[in-house]
Amino acid sequence: MKKLVSVIVAMGLSATLYAADEAKEFKGHAELSYANTAGNTDSQDVAGNLKLNLPFSSNEIRFVGNALYSDTTSYDENGTYIEDLRTKNRWDAEANYDYNFNEAIAFNYILGGKGDEFSTFVYQVYTGPGAIVTAVKNDEHHLKFQANVLYLWDKVREDSATIPVTSGYMHRYSGYQASMDYIYQFTKNAKFGQYLMYRSEFEDTTNYFIKSKTYLESKVSDVFSMGMSYTVDYTNNKAASVRSYTDAVFLASLIADF
Repeated sequence: MKKLVSVIVAMGLSATLYAADEAKEFKGHAELSYANTAGNTDSQDVAGNLKLNLPFSSNEIRFVGNALYSDTTSYDENGTYIEDLRTKNRWDAEANYDYNFNEAIAFNYILGGKGDEFSTFVYQVYTGPGAIVTAVKNDEHHLKFQANVLYLWDKVREDSATIPVTSGYMHRYSGYQASMDYIYQFTKNAKFGQYLMYRSEFEDTTNYFIKSKTYLESKVSDVFSMGMSYTVDYTNNKAASVRSYTDAVFLASLIADF
C-alpha cells in the first residue's frame, strides 16, 4: 500500500521536475482546513488538499490529493471526560496525464487511489484511459467533462462479508468513472466551484461511488485566499459495520496558489 501511495504522489510531484525547463506555467494550489466544535462533544477536523498542474507542449500532468482527519472528545452531563474517539481518517489521490488534440478534446490516462479507516474498504485503486471534453472556457466560466474506462482493485475489510470479492478480500473488476468540473469566476477575486464524480462497476451496477465538492474561494492577496467547501462521499455497497452510506464534511480553508 505504501508503494501505491508513493507511485501516485511521485507522478504528481514529477511535474515540478519539468517546471524549470518548460515554457508553459506550472501551477500549484494548497489548502489547509480546520474546524472545531464545542459542546457535549468536542470535535476537531483537520484537512489538506494539494493540486499540481504542469502543461508542456500539447501535454499536461495533473495531480490532486486530499487528506482528512477528525476526532471527538465526549463528556457526560456533568462535564466529566468520557473518551476520545477518532471518527475520520481518510485520503484520496489522482494523477492524470492529458494529451490535448485541441482546446476542446483531450486524451486522458488516470491513476487513482483512496483509503479510509472507517469505510467498507481498506483501500481502492483504479487506472485506465479516457477522454476530456471542455464544453465552455472563457473569462467567467470553465466547464469540462471527463470519462474513463477503468480496471479497479478494492481491498475489502474482513468484516465486510456482504461485499462480493473475487480473491480473498480483494475485489478486482472493470468499471468506469465520469466527472464534471465547473468553475464560475463571478468577480475578479472570487469564484464558485462544483465537482461531481460517479464511479461504478460494469457487471454489478449496485457497486458505485459518488463524490461531490462545492466550494467558494475569495482572494485576499496575490498568493493567499480564504475558502469554504462542502464535500460529500457516498458508497452504495457498505458493510453492516459501517454506520452510514454518506460521509459529509464542511470546512473553512486557508489557500495558497503558487
